[in-house]
Amino acid sequence: MARKRYYRNDDEEFFVGLIILIIIGAIYSFVTKYWLIILIIASIILIYLLVRFIIDLDIFSNFNKPIMYYKGKSNINNLNNLKVDEVTNGYKINCLQKGMVGEERLNYNLINSNIPMYIMHDLFLTFNGKTVQIDFIIITKRSVYILESKNLNGNVDIEKDGTFTRRFGRYKKGIKNPLTQNIEHENFINEILKKEKLKIKYESLVILTNDNTYLNFKKSDKDYKNLIIRNDKIVEVLKNKEKKKHIIRNEDKIKNICDTILKYEKYSFNIEELKIRLKNYRKEKSNFEQIQPYMIFNDQTLEELINKVPLSLEELKLINGFGDYKINKYGNEIIDIIKNEVTR
Repeated sequence: MARKRYYRNDDEEFFVGLIILIIIGAIYSFVTKYWLIILIIASIILIYLLVRFIIDLDIFSNFNKPIMYYKGKSNINNLNNLKVDEVTNGYKINCLQKGMVGEERLNYNLINSNIPMYIMHDLFLTFNGKTVQIDFIIITKRSVYILESKNLNGNVDIEKDGTFTRRFGRYKKGIKNPLTQNIEHENFINEILKKEKLKIKYESLVILTNDNTYLNFKKSDKDYKNLIIRNDKIVEVLKNKEKKKHIIRNEDKIKNICDTILKYEKYSFNIEELKIRLKNYRKEKSNFEQIQPYMIFNDQTLEELINKVPLSLEELKLINGFGDYKINKYGNEIIDIIKNEVTR
């Protein structure tokens, strides 16, 4: 059986060529007629891209490292309240302590990330009769992130239908979807931003802080891989996210957002102000005693005071650099400074 041959249709080729010529002619005619307008528009676009490129280089900013702007006390308060009856609340105490350990692991990675950001940790926000506890809100020049820390034991499987389970060997147990809590936090923050008339976009992420936990993502309708992250991957993930976005705010705007949110903090104090007060106290004491400021307490001890925020002499004893002598001499005054700055 002879094969059927296909031949090119010369009429079709002529018609296509004619259309191309018409289009080229129309473009040429438009360009020659409106070349000045096109040149102006192209110049504006080029200038914008150049300015945008210079801004994103961020070569004129001194803000180039993470700053712990606020460290809350709600976890410590909850732990102290539970310790009133340790026998009854033993399990709750254990869970809360594990959660605090996980948050410190995450906080360590954020502080050492080299990403310019303001960090707010352990927020206890109240608004319109509602209360939420948010582990971290971090604000960069490009983004805002709400982070929920989960120190889970065992491996976590995300099933095809979106069910979350924890696995210990062959034993499996369903757990509450950790993203649900983030949705509640998002709705709460939206209410505050709406009242304050702040228009900012943000992302919420769940961070698994147990180093031994393994995440097993099974195929599902939702992309959970971008929403649930191991603690050892958080810095890498944040850096990749930051690369894809433009700088939209400077340090002053970041502070403004932080201070706006902190208006609704139940246990509120400003880390920068506390740091200034402690430095001033150190300077006044060193001048009075005619000794070097570091002999009162050095910068490393100052940072530990700010991070741990001791509210009693017993807690102050846990700070490196404070033995019995310094506690007897300076302890009560330092505790009073911290208490005056912290609203409990």
